[in-house]
Amino acid sequence: MAKEDLTVLQESLETAAKGLSKLTAKKMFGCHALWTNDHVFALVWKHGRIGVKLPDDQVYESLMGIKGAEPWKAGTRTMAHWVLVPESYHARSADLKKWVTKAHALCAKLEKKPKKGK
Repeated sequence: MAKEDLTVLQESLETAAKGLSKLTAKKMFGCHALWTNDHVFALVWKHGRIGVKLPDDQVYESLMGIKGAEPWKAGTRTMAHWVLVPESYHARSADLKKWVTKAHALCAKLEKKPKKGK
């Protein structure tokens, strides 16, 4: 995927997340990712898809039931609770915002990860 295309997806994701609380942007697996409360909740996968983390089985299944949604796989590993939103949502800001907002809300409630000791 062309770098320009990833930049467009990054802008779409940033727009969908605008106004969400405790929002941080940083890299994860070399990809642009959004974080809240020390938890990643959305990213632009390097293959040109936007993914969201939905750590609630019912919400996860709801998005997976939509045509075009797929589980996120990094290599051969399927990432738990992660869904690549349908590609049509990349340009449908209201649909993308809905799922980014749900992912943010669910991940904001997760317990903070303990600091690693040295």
